[in-house]
Amino acid sequence: MNEIGYHRASLAEIAGRAQIAKSAVVYYFASKDGLLLELVQTVFGALGGRLLEAIDGVDGPAARLRAYAEAYLAYVDAERHAISAAVEIVVSHRTSDGTPLYLVENDEDTALLRSILRAGMEDGTFTSMPLDVATGLAESVVDRAITLVQRNPHVDLSELRAHVVPFLFRGLGAEDA
Repeated sequence: MNEIGYHRASLAEIAGRAQIAKSAVVYYFASKDGLLLELVQTVFGALGGRLLEAIDGVDGPAARLRAYAEAYLAYVDAERHAISAAVEIVVSHRTSDGTPLYLVENDEDTALLRSILRAGMEDGTFTSMPLDVATGLAESVVDRAITLVQRNPHVDLSELRAHVVPFLFRGLGAEDA
């Protein structure tokens, strides 16, 4: 998918690259859209699972934010090709009403981050600000890793990974945990 792009990815092309018969793909997926949307769900579902695992048993909003950000960046680093393919689909695919998928609002996508930030603002760990602003800014910072791997699949993310958490903590007015 990364090599040929969303618009050129046909079921036949996908099957050929997977070295399976097109009929096998069609057996499980009625359409290209079904297959590609399943890929998006699988990749981002796995990310969500990794984030939940990372914060499980971690106490305090600052420590939870650190675990969240580090797990997010580690997943993007490890799964860079899958993430790039899923993001290309999210950017290129349109819903039945013509809305690009990436513009479809879904609070579930940011629920975990929102809960961490809300708890930190409520207990004074983080500076109080509108939750939507804090969530959007924090999300933009960790999403920088996705942008970098889309531009260059072989990019070294170590510098970014070293600076994301301190940057988030400074932006949220938090002590380093």
